[in-house]
Formats: sequence, C-alpha cells, structure tokens
Amino acid sequence: MKCVSGAHTDVLARAALRQDRLSNEQKGSDNTGFQTRQRVVVDFDLIRKMAAQNFRDLGGHPAEGGRRVKRNRIYRSSHLAELPTHSPVTQLKLKTLVTLQSRIEVEHLGAPVPASRPEVRWEHIPMGDQWFSNTGFTRISAQPGKEHLALVMHFRDDWRTFFKLLAEREVYPLLFHCSAGRDRTGVGAAMILSLLGVDRARIVADFLVSNQTFPRMPLAPEQLDPVFETIDQNGGIEGFMRELIGLESREIEIIREDLLED
Repeated sequence: MKCVSGAHTDVLARAALRQDRLSNEQKGSDNTGFQTRQRVVVDFDLIRKMAAQNFRDLGGHPAEGGRRVKRNRIYRSSHLAELPTHSPVTQLKLKTLVTLQSRIEVEHLGAPVPASRPEVRWEHIPMGDQWFSNTGFTRISAQPGKEHLALVMHFRDDWRTFFKLLAEREVYPLLFHCSAGRDRTGVGAAMILSLLGVDRARIVADFLVSNQTFPRMPLAPEQLDPVFETIDQNGGIEGFMRELIGLESREIEIIREDLLED
C-alpha cells in the first residue's frame, strides 16, 4: 500500500521516498531557516520489509572519566510491526518501548509487536504528526546538509518528552525506534551518547552502522556536523539539553546515573 502522507518519515530511506517536484512547492523558509514545504510519496510496502532491522545496543561505548555506557539498558531499532523469528528483539526483556513514528506510520505499518506484552510499557511519541495526514504528505525540508539538525529543531517538544522519559527511574531496559531506525532514531542516539560523554568519532561510527542495512542510501559522517555545531553553540551538551531540549539539571544527572558505569 502506498500513501501520500505528511511527515519526513525519517528522511525515510530514499528508496522508500519519491519526491514529487510539484510546481507549487514553496521556496520560502520558516523562522529556523529551513525550507518550508515539500511533497513526498511514501512506499509503506517497502518500509514494512525493514521490520526489526538496524537493531543494536547503545551500550559498550567508552565515555568521559573512564566510564562506559551500560550494555543491555538502551537499544535502537527500525519499526517493530513484525518480528522475524531470528530477530534478537524477540529475546529482550524490555520494560519500556518508545515509538517515534507518526500515527500515520503506525496506522499503515502496524503497532510494534513488543507493545502487546503486558510487562512492556509502550510510549508513543508521534514525531512528525504535523506533517502526516491521510490527504497528503507535506514535510518541512531542511537546507542542504542540515536535514538531521531539522529533525532536532522541529521536534524539540517531542525530544523533551523523550528525554524526560529517559530520566524516569525503572524504565530500563528500553528500546526506541522509528520506521527505518536511522534518522529520527539516529539523531536521538547521537544526543543520548553526547549526553553520556561518548567521543564524537564513536557517535558518528554508531550513526554510520545504519549503512549496513541501507547500503544504497548511505548516511555520511558530516550529516551530524550541524547537530554537533548547535550543541557547541549552546555551551556544550548540558547547555543544549537545558536550553533547547528543556531538561532540568537533575534529569541529566539521572540519565547519566542510570546509563553509565565505572
């Protein structure tokens, strides 16, 4: 089933998106400097084949001060509307599942399978809902090279909800995902690892692991540069999280306490 719908769907793997070069595409920009309007056709049949792919543990990375990100605490993935029998997701003892797909994506692809487990708390943070509709897909597109920064800046309220959830006690093990698991999920992982004090080279390396799943539409290292620049412009990751995302200092401390080990 194909649907013309209204969100970025992750800059959704370009094989799954066909841009309509409409004559009425707006050329202006909004107050964040991003281009304002772009029509995209989403091939949900293709996206459906990505179920439970691009999965990995965010743990194991060395962090500042000789610490390390805990393993088996926080995971990332593509959509989970289906779970192949060989998928490691079937073996996870999750407490919390966070879905970053829009409502339209969940409607067309299906709810994530782990959400049906009584022991799993399912939190749906519908990132991109304002772009998706059943009558058409209008997304806000970014200046060239700033697509992933746009995913941060246009969804700051959603990221605030996400990070405040990460600051709750007893939410781990936790898995977060979008449709392809590479763009919304990718910038989310980059922000988490930055907050935990992981070196940027390692953050970029984790970001690029998605290219193993999507070799025909590879991500490039420089796609995270505008995100890192924005973090630096706000005085580093703590200032960025407080001023742009809206976290309290104690919430930042809790996330670090729960996801780092000596």
